[in-house]
Amino acid sequence: MKQKSSALIFRHLLLLLFLLFTAYPMLWMALCAFRTEGDAQTRPLAIPAKFVLDNMANVLNNGSFGSAYINSLILCIASVAIAVTFAAFAAFAFAQMSFKGKNMLFYIFILGMMIPVHVTLIPLNRLLGSSGLGIKGSLMALAGPYIGFALPVSILILKGAFSSLPKDLLDAARVDGCNAFQVFLHVALPLSRPALATVIIFNFLTMWNEFSFALTLLGPGVRTLTLALNDFKGEHDIMITQTSAALLLVVLPLIVVYVLAQKHIIRGLTAGAVKE
Repeated sequence: MKQKSSALIFRHLLLLLFLLFTAYPMLWMALCAFRTEGDAQTRPLAIPAKFVLDNMANVLNNGSFGSAYINSLILCIASVAIAVTFAAFAAFAFAQMSFKGKNMLFYIFILGMMIPVHVTLIPLNRLLGSSGLGIKGSLMALAGPYIGFALPVSILILKGAFSSLPKDLLDAARVDGCNAFQVFLHVALPLSRPALATVIIFNFLTMWNEFSFALTLLGPGVRTLTLALNDFKGEHDIMITQTSAALLLVVLPLIVVYVLAQKHIIRGLTAGAVKE
């Protein structure tokens, strides 16, 4: 009994140490957001000598940061909605329907997870540029790559969730007169909410933090949050406090969403892991 108690205490201490190690950068960023620049430069690891709100005010009054925030919200919400819609339809077909070439097509989608993002930058430049579709420089140029790279992992997660649904329940819906779309909409989707939540949050986080595509495909005057953060960096130095304030505004909504939906994320990732 004592050995079990000692092991439990050691495990909790180890987890607490890991929590402190991973949470410290977030705490340091939050403290820097409410201190003066001079204090952050001279005493970076100390408790702030004075708490101020000037950094938050400067960030919020920065017009380019506000427009970039709105651009990121519009782009991420629209791209996630389209990607999850297409992924849900495809995953249900792969999981519950039979058609010629199903497995081959599924593997082709999954192979998309193996394509490095940076390999596609030059081809996308040519495809979306003036000699191609002519949409480079606008938010539309990011929507396609965001949706395309979100589909493989979304299909993989949702297929696992749809495959684990009770077959008797789906058959009962068909007996009651439901067609394939009605079974998908009224039975499969409601039962797969944890997996849907996982896919939505995972893709939103990925798109919200994306930098390479935004840097390459957007034009002057059109930016996302990751590009707008460069406004707080000088030629030879960086404004620590204002950068921390901007990062806090970027990260805080994501932390809140993740804390509220963490149970759904865990359930969604394990959906289909064990067949009943």
